[in-house]
Amino acid sequence: MVSAVLAAAVAFAVAGPAHADKKSRQKAPTKIVYLTFDDGPNPSNDPRLLKVLAREHVPATFFVLGSLVAADRQRATELWLAGHALGNHTWAHPDLTFLSPQAIHHQFAATQRVIGPGAGACMRPPYGATNSTVVGVAGGLGLKQILWTVDPQDFSHQDATYLTNHISSRVHHKAIVLLHDGGGPRGATTSAVKRLIPLLRARGYEFRTVPACRVPLKGAVTDAAKPKQRKPPEPPEPVPTPTAPAGMAL
Repeated sequence: MVSAVLAAAVAFAVAGPAHADKKSRQKAPTKIVYLTFDDGPNPSNDPRLLKVLAREHVPATFFVLGSLVAADRQRATELWLAGHALGNHTWAHPDLTFLSPQAIHHQFAATQRVIGPGAGACMRPPYGATNSTVVGVAGGLGLKQILWTVDPQDFSHQDATYLTNHISSRVHHKAIVLLHDGGGPRGATTSAVKRLIPLLRARGYEFRTVPACRVPLKGAVTDAAKPKQRKPPEPPEPVPTPTAPAGMAL
């Protein structure tokens, strides 16, 4: 009887830790963070930032200005082809709450047209200045408003250490981080992103694009990434063999 009890106790002791170890090996739920960049595209800042994102396989969301896209369409195309999402940040970065509904419509519609097939169904009002009219006009164009939950104000704090610490101390599941690739030199922003990616991954975060802004690669933009195929030269038309009229020798 005693030996049977001891055997049962030993079996429980062995099974207990094994069960606990199995539970400990279960994968923790993924935490998501969205990196977003405003006021571009910017040929001075984007190349280095895109290299960092590409090397780390991190997709981001870029809220672009229509006027800048119109001036450099290839830059916006490169953002999309690199796997990033494009959102609408108006044509000229005005405070939309001071504009008429017609003017708000123009700011969004003109930008959406110039972005082309890469345009996501999302917008971000400049300065975060919004109201029911802004939301209503944007909604009429099929655009969802996307604001942010973490703002290190990198437009005024160009200090990589400050930016890294500010974001890492405030990030949370499904945090939308506001950063800028346009509006001035953004070297510190790029350096902070380079530091943040491994730091947040070590804490279990996964980087994604804002869902409303995602657009599958398709159409003309995808074609732009393909090497241009030259058409093979058409075979020359056969030259008819001349025939001599009756009675004439060739």
